[in-house]
Amino acid sequence: MNSQNAMSAAALDEKSYLSARDSTHKDLLIYAARKSGRSVFQIQREFNRMAKSHSRLNMVEYVRNGLYRYDDHTDAERAAYISNDLHWPITHACNNQLWAGAAEDKAVAGTLMALGGVAVPNTLAVIDRSGRLYPGLTKISTPEAMRNLVLANLDNGLFGKIVNGMVSFGAFRIETADATHLSCTGHAPMTYESFLNDFIGTNAYLLQSTLTNHSDLSDYASALATVRMVNMVSDDGVYCPLAIIKLPQGANIADAFWRPGNIACEVDVATGKILTVAQRDGPEVTFHQDHPHTPGLMGRTLPHWDKLIAINARAAQIFAPIRYQSTDIAITEDGPVVVELNYGGGFDLPQYASGRGMLTPKVRAFFESHGCKFEPVRRRGLLRLAKG
Repeated sequence: MNSQNAMSAAALDEKSYLSARDSTHKDLLIYAARKSGRSVFQIQREFNRMAKSHSRLNMVEYVRNGLYRYDDHTDAERAAYISNDLHWPITHACNNQLWAGAAEDKAVAGTLMALGGVAVPNTLAVIDRSGRLYPGLTKISTPEAMRNLVLANLDNGLFGKIVNGMVSFGAFRIETADATHLSCTGHAPMTYESFLNDFIGTNAYLLQSTLTNHSDLSDYASALATVRMVNMVSDDGVYCPLAIIKLPQGANIADAFWRPGNIACEVDVATGKILTVAQRDGPEVTFHQDHPHTPGLMGRTLPHWDKLIAINARAAQIFAPIRYQSTDIAITEDGPVVVELNYGGGFDLPQYASGRGMLTPKVRAFFESHGCKFEPVRRRGLLRLAKG
């Protein structure tokens, strides 16, 4: 790898993410008009109504959720959608922001959950060349230490993710290694020095043993799948309005829905039954009758569901000051494992995967109880969603 031209794993993922970014407003407007058989003027007028309502939807969300097909949704169904642009204002309004770092730093969050009796991935080491210490964890900062750890643990598989990363940018899986080089999925072999200097760069990483999907899921995912549990925490317990399982496909090693081909399915919170099979298809989300290549996914009940509900509640209550949060939970043969706990959780994935808005009366009441106000735009540029 040429260090002068090398990009880190995180930068490569961000480049891929941006290369597949959404079309322009004009392109989406024309697309919606052609698909619906209605005029551009009609589409724009209806979009303006939603953009200026409490939902604040942008054009990408309007099209991706299929809301331009006006007759497919009642007024109440359309009103339940909420823009992901409002995620951070709402999240900050609900939560004790002093806890954000504890959740988003994966080393800290994993340590707290493990101490609280929650199953988490086995962290082999932290790759970090800064002066930070990681109590209870091995720290790697040299090529020699990296080589020794990889060769000692290669049989169990190794997966890396950025300590404070989001949307799986920079994630890697080590496939092969010898005394001089290692290879990560989708990348050419590199020396250990190049791996640290160029591929890792200035980021800090957790290096973990690779988890394996439960056999009930192995036919439907090419890498580790996780269940996104949307959590709303109160003194009465944890309310989960939506659950989504994210299934990597093809050569993808991570389950983020932005990665081409990945599948997301709504899961019935009460039973663990898969209710939808969704996949991004250009500017829209397509809903399949079943897995597009391997039948049997639709209607399947996820294994260990009762245990997953219990471990999700325990993790959520450890981080109870984060009242609006989400978890990503893997289902292995031995049971559920909490891979991450998130400060907040985007509104886009639950809506894309379920095909409906998440702002139900109960969800809205929860947000409003923490000072969020959902009002239409009263004049240009005025955002009427705030705390207090």
